[in-house]
Amino acid sequence: MPTVLVTGATGLIGANICRRLRERGDDVRALVRPGSESGPLRDLGVTLAEGDITSAADVLAAAKDAEFVVHSAAVLGGANQDPGEHARVNTGGLGHILDAAAHVGARRVVALGTTTYFDYTDRPLSEQSPVLDDPPGDPYSVSKKAAFVEVMRRAAEGLDACVVIPGGTFGPSPVPGRALEAPSYNLRILLALRGGIDATVHFPIPWSYADDVAAVTVAALDRGVAGEKYLAFAHPDDVCSMAEFLNRACELAGAQHRVRDITADLLAADAELQRSSGPSLVALANRTFPTPYYTDALTKARLGHTPLRLDDGLRRTLDWLEATRQ
Repeated sequence: MPTVLVTGATGLIGANICRRLRERGDDVRALVRPGSESGPLRDLGVTLAEGDITSAADVLAAAKDAEFVVHSAAVLGGANQDPGEHARVNTGGLGHILDAAAHVGARRVVALGTTTYFDYTDRPLSEQSPVLDDPPGDPYSVSKKAAFVEVMRRAAEGLDACVVIPGGTFGPSPVPGRALEAPSYNLRILLALRGGIDATVHFPIPWSYADDVAAVTVAALDRGVAGEKYLAFAHPDDVCSMAEFLNRACELAGAQHRVRDITADLLAADAELQRSSGPSLVALANRTFPTPYYTDALTKARLGHTPLRLDDGLRRTLDWLEATRQ
């Protein structure tokens, strides 16, 4: 059976990738930080390699004899972003992964990206969309764009590497604690159900059920093509703001609470609201988006992507949240 190194394995997407790989019999090795919530991965039969993505030596040791590599480790956007940390983890960590994969002769690398640095103002986001010449300046977008550009550069030079782009990801996880940490959408669902969120910044989000992202990633390991990117989103009709997403969850759960949208105009008039929202969300609130938001013909044709509809994913997530709290 092949050995697959997975980074970010305790995270929502990474844990689901590990589960899928183990279910089909792959030998999975996870690079995990000491003290992280790794017990559920061990229960899945994942081999744990303690270390940090910011250490080239740790990454190289974890990659020994790996035939495939999945890189899902990242520092996410939030209200408070440290440019140095984002650069070390999102860009530097990606460099360590690509160096290690080349050193051990891995057959393919699949890295996880994001949407914020692509140019799709005038046409739908697609697998052919170029990166923005002048992307948002928040540390998350800057560091993730640099990582994506580096993957494409290495692929052009001969490394078999491709990228999977998830949207706003939610859903059950084998590692429940991490899947409910801020700023996860699972936690936001819980807070909305309890009346703990009154408003969220308005911009369209292509939602992604976590297991669907894992399925696309595993398919990319099997059938991906070097230098391509794939969109692991739900149905185009399910693109909506975070407020609408949370309100759909509340409605399905029978909760009465509703969340309102914070528009770009409201943000512009309130400096404190801008600060608390964070630079990534402010940039997205002021961006123009196309209709439809995206097209994913290549992902479906190449990888057989058949995502759940948003409400179906929310129902499964609500059931999981209820079971997790018991």
